[in-house]
Amino acid sequence: MASDTFTRRQVTRRSVLVGGAAAVGGLVVGGLAGNALAPKSSSGGGGGTSRGSIKVVGIFPIGGAIASDGKEMQNGVKMAVDEINARGGLIGYHLDYVVIDDKDSSTDQITTAFNRAVSVEKADVIFSGYHLASGPEFDIVANAGTLYYNVNTQIAWVQRYKGAPSKYWGIFQCDPTESWYGQGFAYWVDGALNAGLLNSKVKTCSIISGKSAYGTVIATGFETQIKQLGWSVLTNDGVSEGAVPDWGPVLSKVKQASPTVLFTSDFSPADDAAMAKAWSASPTKTLVYQQYGPSVPEYLNLAGPAANGIVWATVLGLLPDKIGNDFRTRYAAKFGAQPGWANAGGCYDEVNVWAAAVAQAGDPKNYKAVAKATESVIWRGTTGSISFVDHTGVQFPAQTADASIGQPHIIVQIQDGVQKVVSPTPFTSGTFVLPTWMR
Repeated sequence: MASDTFTRRQVTRRSVLVGGAAAVGGLVVGGLAGNALAPKSSSGGGGGTSRGSIKVVGIFPIGGAIASDGKEMQNGVKMAVDEINARGGLIGYHLDYVVIDDKDSSTDQITTAFNRAVSVEKADVIFSGYHLASGPEFDIVANAGTLYYNVNTQIAWVQRYKGAPSKYWGIFQCDPTESWYGQGFAYWVDGALNAGLLNSKVKTCSIISGKSAYGTVIATGFETQIKQLGWSVLTNDGVSEGAVPDWGPVLSKVKQASPTVLFTSDFSPADDAAMAKAWSASPTKTLVYQQYGPSVPEYLNLAGPAANGIVWATVLGLLPDKIGNDFRTRYAAKFGAQPGWANAGGCYDEVNVWAAAVAQAGDPKNYKAVAKATESVIWRGTTGSISFVDHTGVQFPAQTADASIGQPHIIVQIQDGVQKVVSPTPFTSGTFVLPTWMR
């Protein structure tokens, strides 16, 4: 589903390495070399901090129900900001960083946080991960004429932007949308079955959808695509994310149907861990897919051995390559723990995308020039190559077959407590193994 935009751009890996580096200088070179620019005093940052300061605001849900994910977001942004300052700043400007907690990320809390960012803090740029009640922040930022970079993973954002690009010119979603999850996994699991990897030739599945807009988009996309591939949906239920008191009743329907695949789109790490435990107590020969939750470090702590064999995915994946692993090493040294598989790297990347655009524009206070530069940036970060269509990241391999301009939709399996990326090549760190309960 690559659009004509990609054909017109004729972007190649060589143009990224040569043309991109020429456009934005050392920042892009650093990113493409592995984001491995270790903090160094006054080197590569533009000659000190004599030009002034840039007000950088991070808004994260660090005091509420998704605090474990919020901490990942906060750490990723802080790490990028600290590294830029340690290199002497950004083209001579020091980054003055302020964190705002939007707690449970409700509509009112988001509104309060973003109003503070633009009216009180006078942010030059705002960074965030995702927000549970995402929506009010976009008009607040647009009306203030401020730059805003996030990884909300929303198809709703694309629709909003396309409806009023002149209004939302300063906002960038630095990852692909959630609409790719269901479609992408449908293709992968159909291929796995056809290749004999699932110990079954029966194309049947069950769906347990999260009832949020996010969960519904993902589950609907999977259902539509899997049916087109000739599969039958045996059961289809829904749960409210973060509020599943007992997985027994909904899982019992699945176990009675005994499909080849169970697809779920509840993104809550605690929910997913509880489900894994309930499933492992009396499983059927069914491959279990969970959505996003296993990417958060607390999931493995909560699920324990019950997580082994589970498959999950993200379009914002911290890759197991030189760039990703170098980030893991530096992150662990800084924060005393390994990062999760999504928001730490994703939020780190978005700061560097903005920094590359500032370097190209030459003036961090000229927001429209920075936004225009962002549209043409191709940043090889920890989550893949970030480029933009409709101010949103591009998914590899379904949206583009060119890995040099896309972020991989990684499919991961937990094996003996270790996360193994099993798709897509060339970003894999292991191969799919049939779960013990399916043998």
